[in-house]
Amino acid sequence: MTYPKILNFFLILMMLFICLNLTREHWQNFFNYELEKENFYTKFSKNLDREILRINESELLNRDFKKQEIPLEQREKSRWVFLKLLVKPMELIQNFSKNQNKLPAEKISLYLYSFYIGIFFFINFIIIHRILLLFDNDTKKFQSTDITFQKQKSIIFVFFAYLLLIMYINLGHFRGGEDNFSITESLLLTAGIFFIIQFDLYKNRTYFFLYIILSMLAPLVRESGIFLSGFYLVYYYFKYNKINFKLIAIPFIAIIPYVIANYDIFKFYLEDGFILSTESIDSQTTWHDLGNNFLGTVHALFYNFVIFFIPIIIFFRIKNQLQMLFLFFILLYFFLLSFASVLDHVSTRFMPGCLIIIYSYIGIRNINFKNS
Repeated sequence: MTYPKILNFFLILMMLFICLNLTREHWQNFFNYELEKENFYTKFSKNLDREILRINESELLNRDFKKQEIPLEQREKSRWVFLKLLVKPMELIQNFSKNQNKLPAEKISLYLYSFYIGIFFFINFIIIHRILLLFDNDTKKFQSTDITFQKQKSIIFVFFAYLLLIMYINLGHFRGGEDNFSITESLLLTAGIFFIIQFDLYKNRTYFFLYIILSMLAPLVRESGIFLSGFYLVYYYFKYNKINFKLIAIPFIAIIPYVIANYDIFKFYLEDGFILSTESIDSQTTWHDLGNNFLGTVHALFYNFVIFFIPIIIFFRIKNQLQMLFLFFILLYFFLLSFASVLDHVSTRFMPGCLIIIYSYIGIRNINFKNS
């Protein structure tokens, strides 16, 4: 086994450990206080019990809108399918933890949940790496002006870029623990992109159908998941400089499961505070705080927006259509997140963050669509 392969193996192994342990580290760092009352293991177990109860109780399926509650909180009613699927592993973790008698139940609960979330983090990392290898290894559709870069070194870039991203999102901010929606949407997004590139390279329809399936699942996780269904349409446009009108049908197909699951609450979508909020939100940073808390708002914008644009500027390549494709969706995500979520909800930046890693690598290698 050559040295690069050994290095890649240990880097992947290190990332696996970091991903599996990340949620536990987050809870330890931010909830390990007042130890004389209860430690962070106990806090987590109680929180998981509350989350299971909240998802299973009838309020989530109560198809109405209570304006007196916190704005944007009730839009989770449109994501009930995903939440119902999410709660099953939670219940299994809690039941196993409480039924075993070898170790403290609270400790087992946090470790198992950390492994559970960590697996999705790690799979997302592997998918991003595979996307970059597709750009590197297949010269049929992509080309690069960088002939000195060794292909197997892509894992090194991905490792450190991804490491910094997840460390910042999960350990550098209190909201890092709210990752159920973001990590799942990111996983569907990167997997969908991977299938489209595979389909474009090898014309295997299986990849296209897998992309369609993921496009139908993504909006059920969060409304912004609809972006995935438009990826192939935009991909085709940037590659061939023309619109394939047949691909416009994909977003309409993708939205069908979401419509079936939520047709009864569409009447609330235009209500202020359900999908979007034009009012300030208590204890949250929004654009309304720019006037009465200028420094706090600027702080939120810097750490949740500006920092992410630094690699966009550094690795920008003029006239690189492949990079422009990813830049389009990065900007689309940030535009939506600036209005549809609070400004300091940093875990939502995981989706565009993953795209920025791919965008940056394309810029470093100057990988572009190959001229026909």
